Order: sequence, then C-alpha cells, then structure tokens
Amino acid sequence: LRAGEKAMSLATFLASASYLKAGIDVLCDNHWKRHYDLSLQLHSLYAEAEYCNGHFQEVGRVTGIVIKQATLFENKFCVYVALIKSLTSGNKLKDAVDIGTKVLTELGVHCLSPPPTNRTLKKDMMELKIKLENTTYDEFLKFREMNDVNMIAAMKFLKILLFPSFVLANQQYYPMIVTQMIQLTLHYGTCTESCVAIGILSYQLCEYGEFKASDHIGRIGLLLCEKFKAEECLPTISVVYHLGVRCWTRHMMLGLEKALHGYKLGMQLGELESALLNAYLYAVISFISGRNLIELESEIDMFEKQMIEYKNILLANLTQVIHHVISNLVTSKDPISLIASDNMKQEGILAHAIKANNDMYTCHVCEFGGIEAYIFGKYELAADLALKRQEVENKMSRSTRHYGATDFYDGLTFLAMAHKTNSSNWGFLASKAMAKIERYVQNGNINCEHRLLLFQAETKSLLGHVKDASSDYDLAIAAAEKHGFINEHAIANERAGDFCLRNGDP
Repeated sequence: LRAGEKAMSLATFLASASYLKAGIDVLCDNHWKRHYDLSLQLHSLYAEAEYCNGHFQEVGRVTGIVIKQATLFENKFCVYVALIKSLTSGNKLKDAVDIGTKVLTELGVHCLSPPPTNRTLKKDMMELKIKLENTTYDEFLKFREMNDVNMIAAMKFLKILLFPSFVLANQQYYPMIVTQMIQLTLHYGTCTESCVAIGILSYQLCEYGEFKASDHIGRIGLLLCEKFKAEECLPTISVVYHLGVRCWTRHMMLGLEKALHGYKLGMQLGELESALLNAYLYAVISFISGRNLIELESEIDMFEKQMIEYKNILLANLTQVIHHVISNLVTSKDPISLIASDNMKQEGILAHAIKANNDMYTCHVCEFGGIEAYIFGKYELAADLALKRQEVENKMSRSTRHYGATDFYDGLTFLAMAHKTNSSNWGFLASKAMAKIERYVQNGNINCEHRLLLFQAETKSLLGHVKDASSDYDLAIAAAEKHGFINEHAIANERAGDFCLRNGDP
C-alpha cells in the first residue's frame, strides 16, 4: 500500500497499479472482514491508479467489488469517483452523469431531471452574478468554510460531473451543476471545489457579454484556490479563467504559457481531464492566433497520442480535427477530406461526428472545416459548414466563439458569398457577425480590433465605397501586424489584393 501511494505521488501510475495489485493478491481469505480498512484502501487506490492508466474495464470490476463489500456509503466515494471519471473518458457521458446523480441523491442533494430550461438557468446565473460581483475579494475570503460532511462530499461529486455534463448532448446539465455548486457554497460555506464552480461561472458569463463581472468573479475563484492551497484545482482554473475569461480581454497568446502549465500540473497530479483539456485549448489558441503550423503540428501530435493513450475519446476526436486541418494546410490538400474520407470504406470526420450524436463535436468539425475551406477559397463549402454549425448551435445552451475567431471567419465567408452572388441574405448574415465583433471590441477585446477593421473594409467594398474601403484595408493590415496575428495579417493582405484587382489601385 505504501509503495503504491508513493508511486501515485510521483505520477508513476503503472508502477502504482502493479504494487497495489500485488497487495490485493496476497490478502488472506475473508480479508474484507478481518482487514477491512486495508482492503478498502488497496482497492480504492488501485481503482484510481487504473483510471490514470486508462484501464477503465478494470476500474469497473474493482468498483463493483468495493460497492458490494463496503459497509458504509462514504467508503464507496473513492471508487465512485474513479468509475465516473472512467465512464467520462470512455465517452459514456450519460452513464457518468446518471451514476453521479444517484450518489448525490444519497448525499441529500437532488439534481433536477430533466434540467431547467435555458431561460431559467440564465436567470439563476444572473442572480448569482449580482451577488458575487457586489462582493469584495476580502469579504469572500472571510466567508465561512463548509463543515457539513455530506455537502463537502456532494461538492466533490458535482465537480467530477462538470466535464461529462459539459460535453453531454443535453447541455443544460452543465450550467445547472455549476449554479448548484455555488448555491451550496453560499448556503453552507466555501470549500476547495467552490473555487472551480466560481471560476466556471465567470467563464459562463462571457457567453452573455458580462466581461467585467466575469473577470471579477474569476479572480474570486483564483484567490479562493490560493486560500485553500488547492493545487489540484489549478488545472481547471487555468482552463476557465486564464484560457477562458482573460483571453477575451487580453491577447489570447498570453494564455499559452498558462495552458502548458495547467497541462503539466494536471498530468503530474493525475487530474487527466483538466490536463488534456488544457492541451486541447493550447492547440486551439495556437492555431487561431497564427503560430507556426509545422511546430504546432508536432506538439499536437504528442497531445493527441496522450489522449488516445489515456482513452479520452472526445478530446482525442476534437484535437484530431485541428491536427487534420493543420496537416492539410501544410501540405495544401483539398479541404473536402474533412467531409468525405479519402478511404471510401471509412466515413468522413463530419459524418462521424453527426453519427456520434455529439453536438459539440459536430460544431467543432464545422468550425475548423469552415476555416480551412475559407482559406482554400472554397466559399460555398465554408458557408455550408457555417450554416450547419449555427443550426446545431440553436439547439445548444451555449455556442463556441473562440474569442471572436468563429464570428470572424463566419463573417468573411458570408461576405465572400455576398460578393459572389449579390444576394442580400449573405450580406444580412455578414452584418450579424460584424455586430458581434463590434461588441467584442467595445468590451476591450484586442484580439478583434483588426477583425472589425477588415469587416468594415469588406463591407464598404461590397457597397462600392472604394476610397473608404481602401483606407480600412490599410488599417486592418496594420492592426493585425501590430497585434501579431500573422495568419489574419495574411488574410487582410489577400483581401486587400483582391479588392485592388477588382477596383484598380485607389
């Protein structure tokens, strides 16, 4: 047992599992009655180690033994945690949420099923926003600490359910769990899991453009994490605050170092979901901010292999899409390969996402496939993918904006189609995307200044305002260069060049 614990602390999970399995194998007959505590500790830690090794079937087997033999419900907590994490990594999301809900009921916390409507959830989040944004940092840090044993356990299970509920088809579960965690915090006191819930709320508020309140609330979560010395929560805080909230108000590339730190820390602590989520977002931010594709492809290849090794199917699929697009851009392959596989015996990535009935995965394929199609000048394909993504997002409780990049490429695509077809409908869709980018800039998003200028130039070009358009193209090119977006600097130059070919050099 001690050897297994030491190996776990060093993040050598295979060694830990072998030590713990050896300990289990030498237990005497009737050991659950004669050596209950030792048996419980060996089996519980072994289940955790095998989760870290990606041996999910073994986790299920050991969990069944502990659930059968444990005499107290609280003695089953550790294996339930490992089981829920294993089901999540294996993409059995509904099973993970159902088991977690069952455990919460035993603890006296009832989750609504089906969850509340989007309107009700937004109302609940806005009420929490008002309470938290009117609370100073000192006031919250002096807030009483949670001491109810059942509620502390419930907060741990609610935290574990965050990831599966985030990617579950019924997305209302995610904000419901977040609001429930904060409501428990305000009623019973703070605990280590409170900082994660508060951090996530701050990220959720970005969806509604509440950036000032979002930053204030995110800082509360970060300070609370420091107060509790909750190192195990830092990888999650990295995702929601440093890579979520702060990337809306400062240059997104400043989040890359935090993402790598969150990834490395999460791997070290065995917080695999948070670690690999940091790796995935590192790939997303690197791609949309214009990092060198050849260097990035090598890094993503490593991340993708780890996701596969640890059997995190969803993140592996999402990362594979970015990897696929980068590979196509580097080798100048046709973007149609995301839609229809080169090997006719296999389905295309988009068809696979739709078949998997995962809206988040489908939107991800459409977004990055659309970016790739636009870059290759396949505007009809890019437009089809953008409209497909928007159709799916209408069923979801949240949409993916990627710090304005999603709306930027949507708008460019619709403007290209407006130029090509002279259809007012494409112009209307482009104006909606432009209005979003304008709001982001008004809220201090420096990642979108050059994007707004390029939209204005393209719109004026479409309307025939040649001189004004020419001036805005120059401003967009200068702003993209100033902020270091080499990829979008190239797009601005390309659009300006196309404008000059159509109108001569103004």
